[in-house]
Amino acid sequence: MPTPRRPTKEDVLSAYRRDALLGAAIRVFGERGFDCATMERIAEEADVAKGTTYLYYDSKQSIYDAALSSGIAELDERTREVIDRAPNFREAISAFMTARAEYFFEHRDFFRMYVSAIARQITSSKPRASEFQAMVDRQTRRLEQAVVRAAARREIRRVDSAATALAIFDLTRGLIARRMVFAGDFDLAEDVAFLSELVWRGLTKGQGTRDKGKGTRQKAKGKRDKAKE
Repeated sequence: MPTPRRPTKEDVLSAYRRDALLGAAIRVFGERGFDCATMERIAEEADVAKGTTYLYYDSKQSIYDAALSSGIAELDERTREVIDRAPNFREAISAFMTARAEYFFEHRDFFRMYVSAIARQITSSKPRASEFQAMVDRQTRRLEQAVVRAAARREIRRVDSAATALAIFDLTRGLIARRMVFAGDFDLAEDVAFLSELVWRGLTKGQGTRDKGKGTRQKAKGKRDKAKE
């Protein structure tokens, strides 16, 4: 097996500049939006020459996509871990909401960029397929798979798994946006507990009644069978 090549000084410098440019892009796009952001402003924010920016990204759209993908990949990894660690689906809902909220509160510029990207997809007459959209879909698919597993374990009633995942996803984004807009102290754990309980009650509504009804029917069938003997 060949020995991995050690990174050169040029490799390290290139990686440093790329990270600096992506960080600067997130701040600029988060502050100004896509239309008002410029490559020149991103270069200034990263403290590099404008020409250096084009050595790594050939257009504003390419650095925009790269910055989104970078942030979403980090968020995706964080949410994947908490969903996988959750002992049950009820805990998974709370963990998902908390992980995403904490990440976005730590990266407010990225949240503004993220919401803007979703709005661009919604309002565009010709939505553009992107790696960003694929990453968002992967996050909802993980939730969707968790819903399916929870229903199979009879933790929750049978529901549309895709619609349920999207509802949790959208409720979480709404919670974060509300707290971003309204300044002041707030208790994230309390907000998450309220929302997750709301979701949980909807997912388990009628679950006990159906289980009880099924048990009653089984008992009645057993009595009829015994009477026939």
